[in-house]
Amino acid sequence: MESFKKQTKGQKIVCGFNGSLDSVVAAYLLKRQGFQVIGLGITFSSKAAETLRKRYDENGEEITPAPFEGIYNLEGFDPVKELADSLGITFYAVDASIEYKDRVTDYVVAARAGGRSFSPKVNATSLIFEVLAKKASVLGAQYIATGHYSKIVKNQASQTSHIFVSHDLDHDQSYLLSGLKEEILSMVRLPLSDMRKAEVQKIGKGLKLSFLEESNIKPLMERRSLGHFVADRMPTKMFKTGHIIDYRNDAFLGEHSGIHEFSLGSKSIKNNSGSLIDKNYMVIGFKYTAGTVYVGMEEDLEYDLLLLTEVYYPIGTDTSRPLEVYVKTREKSEIQPAYLYFLNNGHAKIEFKERFVGLIPQGEYVAFYNRPGTTGRIIGCGTVRTCGHIDNGKFKSFPKKKDEIEDEESEVIDIYKFKF
Repeated sequence: MESFKKQTKGQKIVCGFNGSLDSVVAAYLLKRQGFQVIGLGITFSSKAAETLRKRYDENGEEITPAPFEGIYNLEGFDPVKELADSLGITFYAVDASIEYKDRVTDYVVAARAGGRSFSPKVNATSLIFEVLAKKASVLGAQYIATGHYSKIVKNQASQTSHIFVSHDLDHDQSYLLSGLKEEILSMVRLPLSDMRKAEVQKIGKGLKLSFLEESNIKPLMERRSLGHFVADRMPTKMFKTGHIIDYRNDAFLGEHSGIHEFSLGSKSIKNNSGSLIDKNYMVIGFKYTAGTVYVGMEEDLEYDLLLLTEVYYPIGTDTSRPLEVYVKTREKSEIQPAYLYFLNNGHAKIEFKERFVGLIPQGEYVAFYNRPGTTGRIIGCGTVRTCGHIDNGKFKSFPKKKDEIEDEESEVIDIYKFKF
């Protein structure tokens, strides 16, 4: 430990610092290791970046005009600076609201308007690391850090960095970091990488500080207020109205006033007349050209394949052959065993070993690992272009109905049939 302190003593490191328990403990540990810690607070929402319009729900309560608060956002810097002062570290503040609009807000609006999903937390995480890296360059710092739960290991032979799963599987955040490129990863230090949340809480308790609460609000893409937010930012002619259809029996359940009002996986669905559709139903898909919203049960959805776009994998990955992987389709989802086939032009195909039951929204971000458990390593990531099944040698992008599944005959799939 003393030897490590000598190596790091006086070296500058810029640490993402939002006043939460994890960020404060991360900065505290870095300081103990001998680093000259610079805390950086980042805000992604400012009045200059958004036109605030008051809206009210059916109960007369005001709807939050900018529903992006909570994705690592800081509403005020004063309490965060007080925590930095308590630790004896320098603190800077950055307004990245314009960058956030380009990297997150615009994508959210486009996804909801087009009946697709999006993973804003992944993009926001990447933006955080980019902002930290830029600030480090200005301040003459060699390293950057955050309080994320994940591990980064450098391969000395290839001089490349790799992302591993945290020791604490319940709080692992490797999924969020999976798209970070080598130029960023080479600078990153994660002081909580070998720790469990309980250990971090114990250290935090010993510091006797009042940490800012971490947000546990509903995921952004599923918030009801998002429909109003999107409507304010798109021309009325783009509102795709149409029918709500029961997927199981093709029954007409009512009309709706725009696909942008729905998110894949949302429940408590109402039609234009205000009637509540079966409380157990959720939105499972869209037919955008017709303005159709399909609703049904989660068990109606069974997939064999995912076709991915915007695929990224670490330098040195062997893409000449299929890889056995474990796929995570959301930050908190269980991993699923599958085979990964690399295709041309940044595309890939995931073939599940066992049929996947549940919702995998188009536009969702997925990460794949080389093995399950705490020794797992990120070996790639991508965005779901479409998902479905093979039927008579043809790929169908919408899930089969129960009677079709029961009558299905197994067949060999030729991956080279897929053309983009």
